[in-house]
Amino acid sequence: MNIYRNFTPSQPFCGIQSAVTLGTFDGAHIGHMQILNRVVEHARKNGEQAVVVTFDTHPISVLNPEVSPGMITTLDEKIELFSKAGIDSTFILTFTKQIASMSAELFIKEYFIDCLGMTCFIVGYDHGFGKDRKASTKELREYAHRLNFCLEIVKPVMRGGTVVKSSIIRSQILEGKVGTAAKLLGRDYSFKGKVIHDRGIGKNIGIPTANLLKEDPEKILPLSGVYAGWVEFEGKKLHAVISIGPRPTFNSSEEAIEVHIPGYNGDLYGQYLNVGFSDRLREIRKFDSGESLVEQIKKDIEISIKSPIK
Repeated sequence: MNIYRNFTPSQPFCGIQSAVTLGTFDGAHIGHMQILNRVVEHARKNGEQAVVVTFDTHPISVLNPEVSPGMITTLDEKIELFSKAGIDSTFILTFTKQIASMSAELFIKEYFIDCLGMTCFIVGYDHGFGKDRKASTKELREYAHRLNFCLEIVKPVMRGGTVVKSSIIRSQILEGKVGTAAKLLGRDYSFKGKVIHDRGIGKNIGIPTANLLKEDPEKILPLSGVYAGWVEFEGKKLHAVISIGPRPTFNSSEEAIEVHIPGYNGDLYGQYLNVGFSDRLREIRKFDSGESLVEQIKKDIEISIKSPIK
């Protein structure tokens, strides 16, 4: 897949004809995949490029940073998922207040038609963009008629009677409902972190842990608790028990991310691990002793190694 960063309409892509979709695509969830699949299907049928135009950051973080939501997926994660979906080219737009103030019609003409040779615009049912997000599907149909491009509105994807949306998935993750979030994402929720030195508490009690520093500070983490999950590194996925939160048994109120990999004793310091969540096992609580904590962790491990790695 071709990746074009800092996309501007001054970059000519002569001769290209494309089916285009536009969005933040935070989560790249199963609803988003429905849109991407339609872009790819239309492009293949008509001998065109399947194109995604996305942003380098969430637009709200520029327009109203005080209420900016944490990100479900980083830009690199989204790019990887776009590629897996069969997208030919991803154009990354640096979102600014100037772009936000553009009319949707002018944006479509300058960026999509004149620059990318767009013949078809494929978006979700609730898509809205341009100044104040005023370009709803009704206005988009008018622009399609005036500017001579086809418009396809993709219907919402439902799960359990609920429309799949990024805001709902974000809430599920923040509430620790990682199993429900996985069904809406189409995969386990995961994050990447660097293994750092810490107090060595896990090693001292006979259950060594990798202490992680989250790679992207904007990416959300599940609710404080202990989770069954997995880690991925060096091309392997292994079962893991993941703890997010303080360590009250050892009188530490500092928030920590600790990962125990059953049966693994290698040196991981400095490595980056991809950590995925399968299920929330329990809340963080203070035990009467280190021995009591160890007994509980052994139970957590037994449950974790029975969870399927996806």
